[in-house]
Formats: sequence, structure tokens, C-alpha cells
Amino acid sequence: MRLLVDIGNSTTVMAVAKGDGSIESTWRFKTQKNGTEFFFRTEIMEGLTPRNIAPEQIERVVISSVVPEVKEEISEAIVSITDEAPHFFSVADAKGVMDIDVESPSQLGNDRIADAIGAVACYGAPVIVFDLGTATTVGVVNEERCFLGGMIIPGVKTSFSALTSRASQLPIINIEKPKHIIGRNTIECMQSGVIHGTAAMIDGIVERLLPTFESSEVNIVATGGMSKQIVPHCTHHIIVEPHLQFKGIFHATKNI
Repeated sequence: MRLLVDIGNSTTVMAVAKGDGSIESTWRFKTQKNGTEFFFRTEIMEGLTPRNIAPEQIERVVISSVVPEVKEEISEAIVSITDEAPHFFSVADAKGVMDIDVESPSQLGNDRIADAIGAVACYGAPVIVFDLGTATTVGVVNEERCFLGGMIIPGVKTSFSALTSRASQLPIINIEKPKHIIGRNTIECMQSGVIHGTAAMIDGIVERLLPTFESSEVNIVATGGMSKQIVPHCTHHIIVEPHLQFKGIFHATKNI
């Protein structure tokens, strides 16, 4: 088994992958940028223990992180549990399985390139990838399986939080499908704006990107915490893959 770790700005997600890359189990906890070795060791064991996964079953650990502040602490925690030094996923790993044609590859977020690798590995190219997390990111891979770049957009919850914090008369609500697309009250208006507004944005981005491809058949894949809520309201056929990033990390590092 492999332990795959995605350390994001808001949440850290861990996944246990089988030898064929299938994801057996996942768990998550809030990212603490000042987290200690003890904190990470506790969170890891609290995920492994109830799943009856013994530390000696973990043959390799791969980490994708956008939070460099915790690199040392989580590394020490993993070594203490598995006696294996973790491998940190990087653009160098990605270049082993995919061409990357952007101005500064070293500045490319690990999450974006892992999403792209996972999408191509699972569904083929060309492909447009949406990741609806803290930020909504868009990745574009052409017919030759070359990552061309994409977009970074304020995330659904990030935008919503900014709205409610700056507009004093708007309440904090649950983000869910409204009863009516035309809101009949403040809560419905906000829910419709978030759900249908984001779906319309995704559809609009797809419409603008499709003419840039030579192929008439382009796969569209979405992942991230808000994808299951947003994608059903899009007009384009979009595949929702919750473990896309982990599958990309696995595919790029399976031979290390």
C-alpha cells in the first residue's frame, strides 16, 4: 500500500492507495501551518487505526504540498510511524509522465499538475480539468498530452466568505441547491447565485476553451470539495472524479 498526502491551505487529505492505484480509503483534517510532529503523527494514526491498516503495510509515502511550513514536521511524523522517508511530489515527477509548456514550471502548483496527470491517466487527452477547492483552478491538456496552463479563480467558498463578510445584511448560509433558480428571498438568491452562477461560469469557460483544441472531442473532468454540488447544474457533460489528484500523484510516482 501507499500513503498519499495532499496538504492544502485549508485541509490536509490522506489516501491509502493499492498497488494498482485505486484509492481504498481517505480521511481529512484541518491544515495547521504551525502543526507539530506530534500533531501530524496523531492525525495519521487516527486515520490508519480504525481502518485496520498497520504502519508496516505502508510501503511508500508520497506528499503533495502547497504549505512548505509543515514539511519538516510531517516528514518526521511519517518516519516515526512507517520508518520510511516520504517523497515530495514535484514538477520533476510530473515531467516524467507529461510535457509541460508554461512560462515558469517551477511556479506551477502541485495540485494543478497532479489533477492534469490524473485526468489524462483516467480519461485521456485532450482534457479540461476543474478543481473546485479553496481556489477554482482550470487546467488544459492538449491532444499531445502537453499541459498548457489554465486559470486560477477565487474558490466557491472563498468568494462566498468574502461576500458575507463585506455585505453586513447578508447572512452566512449553507451552500446548497435553492428551491428556485430565481430566488424568492435573500437566502434563495444567495444560494442560486453561488450554485447557478458558478455552474454558468464553468460552462462559459468551457465554451471559450473548446475552440482552442484541434480535436472535436474534449473530455471535461471536475474534482474538489464543491464539484458534486456544482457540476449537476452545468450544461456540459462533466465527469466528477473525487480522487483525481491522488490518482495523478500515484501515476507520476508509481515507479519510485
